[in-house]
Amino acid sequence: MTEDWQLDWEDEDTWRLTFNILPRVSTHSCCLKRGEILFFTEHGKFPPYLKRFNLASTTNCLCVNTNGTPLSYETECILTESFHMTKPAQ
Repeated sequence: MTEDWQLDWEDEDTWRLTFNILPRVSTHSCCLKRGEILFFTEHGKFPPYLKRFNLASTTNCLCVNTNGTPLSYETECILTESFHMTKPAQ
């Protein structure tokens, strides 16, 4: 079962940010904290996630006209500028 799960994970087209951090599937919990899990899975109070459940009217960031993904908050949003990190290469 784990081998099939791993093959599916490797062949998936989405969730590549998470895949780059957690490339191996496991039935054991890892060392990530709750906030890190929310960031890498793009769950939580991010506009695209809220829009999916009709809790927001747009997927855009509040301060810039870009998609309000966790990565945009960490690299572009002026409201979170003091927390910015270097944007990874594509």
